[in-house]
Amino acid sequence: MEMLATKNLRGLIKNSMLNYLKILIPILLLYMSSDIKAQVNELGAYAFGHSLLDHRPPAIPTPSDETTVFHWMADIAKASGKDFSAGGQFGFLTSHADLPPIAQWGYNEVEPTWDDQFEMFSESRINSILITPANFIQYVAATEPHPFDETTSVLELTEAIFDWTNDQKSDLRYYIYGNWPEMDLQEYYPPNLPQTTEVNAYHELTIQQGETWWPAYQDAILNSRPDYETRLIPVGLTVSKLLQSDLLDNLPFVEVYEDSAPHGRPTLYFIAAMTTYMAMFEEKVPVSYMPSNQVHSEVINNLSTVIDFIWDELNAFNLPNGDSRVFYNVISSVSFKQGELIIVSPIPTSGTLRIEGLSDEPSVHILNVLGKTVYSSTCRHSTENIDLSDVPDGIYYIQIVDRQNRLVSVKRIVKAK
Repeated sequence: MEMLATKNLRGLIKNSMLNYLKILIPILLLYMSSDIKAQVNELGAYAFGHSLLDHRPPAIPTPSDETTVFHWMADIAKASGKDFSAGGQFGFLTSHADLPPIAQWGYNEVEPTWDDQFEMFSESRINSILITPANFIQYVAATEPHPFDETTSVLELTEAIFDWTNDQKSDLRYYIYGNWPEMDLQEYYPPNLPQTTEVNAYHELTIQQGETWWPAYQDAILNSRPDYETRLIPVGLTVSKLLQSDLLDNLPFVEVYEDSAPHGRPTLYFIAAMTTYMAMFEEKVPVSYMPSNQVHSEVINNLSTVIDFIWDELNAFNLPNGDSRVFYNVISSVSFKQGELIIVSPIPTSGTLRIEGLSDEPSVHILNVLGKTVYSSTCRHSTENIDLSDVPDGIYYIQIVDRQNRLVSVKRIVKAK
């Protein structure tokens, strides 16, 4: 009788484990195999842009295409073992919306993403669209009549470009390249250098627009075209914050900006490229990477610190609900802390999740593998119980963020009945 009971117990355990694995294994396989909004190893970018992405020819010639963002992105991708190709076209949104596109950008050291002479857009290597409006129209909201054409708006032109490309090729990623504004100077530069007060005012304006106009533009397209999940790369905002910090005190103004448009020298496009690379590949520039000496030595000598600064800015640039404005896959954009004292249990959970070791009233966000928030709350106690009974079975990540919006911890959890 005892042997029969033991046998029955083993059978029950075996059946329970099998049922559990039937749920868990497909979830794990889906997570591991899915490339939808997953870690980016291959990037085929096409830009509807202008000279703040691709400035050629520069006033001072360079060996190759060092005054373009895609040149430096390709250089970093090569060092990272990533597959990168790129192309694009010059103009402003009013001309870009005259579709179909006409590929104009080619590079010495960048693989082309589309040859419009020999292949359809749908046959290209393009998997990401990068768009940027003019940098002197930010006195008008993206939803208001466009300064070039009052019958349309920045938002409507963006919708037209995104809709056309989506019709040609599904599952594209969409990015807004948040550029930097023109300089308002009393005297022409060059030849006259701006005053320190003018430079500071310029960076303050760039930061102000980066925190207001550009997010409002992104919010508008997220509202009207939610399926595209458009991301915003805060390039101008990040560059100005970096240059206003004390990290690059010995970086001369003339080594960054070429004129008051402002077009830039290689150093500016390199910083912009690092920001764009980290946003689109969703990973830090590798510590082993080193650019050519076309980049000013002040940046090269402080490269790891500059990379960390940009990475922190991108991770802190969030929507009001805590979701990232920058990354599609929030999970790949963060680093796991070692030796942390925060305990999450049980894993897997069938419904209730317990978090211990919380302090200073952090916020907790639970995201699915696509980076969508399924739960968000502020913690008032050192131990919190979270009810996930209404959340579908699957793999999730729990983010714990402090009151300064800094990431404290990330843990992977499994919900399974």
